[in-house]
Amino acid sequence: MKSLMKIIGMILGILGLSAKATAKKKAKVKKIDKEVKVIKKEKAEVQRKKITVQKKRAAITKAKKKAPKKKPSVTTAKNARASLKRRAKR
Repeated sequence: MKSLMKIIGMILGILGLSAKATAKKKAKVKKIDKEVKVIKKEKAEVQRKKITVQKKRAAITKAKKKAPKKKPSVTTAKNARASLKRRAKR
């Protein structure tokens, strides 16, 4: 009976289904799960930092933008002459 159990244990061990083999597999899975959890936390932290940087960058670009200066419209001949004189002086 004992020899039969040993033979069955050996066959299961070869197939990777014995108690020792499953314990090893579970330990590997647990280790990988821990690493995945750490990586997820780091990824979330990086994402949060990235968002704050993007917000700051958007605020800076918003502050930089200025409305274009409008050239004064020339309505009379007198104003047109004065405008041309100013341009000529430049």
